[in-house]
Amino acid sequence: MSGVVDGPGEQLPVRGSAREQPGETPATVRAAAEDEAREQLPLLPGFREIALRRMADERRRLMTDLAAERQAARLSQTEVAARMGTSQSAVARLESGAADARASTLERYAAAIGRQITWRMHGSARHAPGEEATDHGAVSS
Repeated sequence: MSGVVDGPGEQLPVRGSAREQPGETPATVRAAAEDEAREQLPLLPGFREIALRRMADERRRLMTDLAAERQAARLSQTEVAARMGTSQSAVARLESGAADARASTLERYAAAIGRQITWRMHGSARHAPGEEATDHGAVSS
């Protein structure tokens, strides 16, 4: 078995179709090896897509709440963009749900409108007695 060095002392296995061919770069071989490994994982069909869709729905709901908070604070998208150090069109894409926003971007948006996002995990058996965790994120002032 040959390998591609991925850092000091590390080797990624390279097998079958992912074997380095003349003219290929180590990054290309690494990507092919990762694709091959991904194909071999025994995942439940559709699980990843369901999880991603559920997370996207939660982010959209959170962004809808944040946009409502911005409007209630009588701030324009341009003002929020200036506070975030971005463009008005980026804020519009964020609010429309067209952008798959990172948690850090949502937190920056919240700070720009004078709010804070608190994160809580739900679906876990580990929470305080009598407390039912139901939100991924919530907006607070």
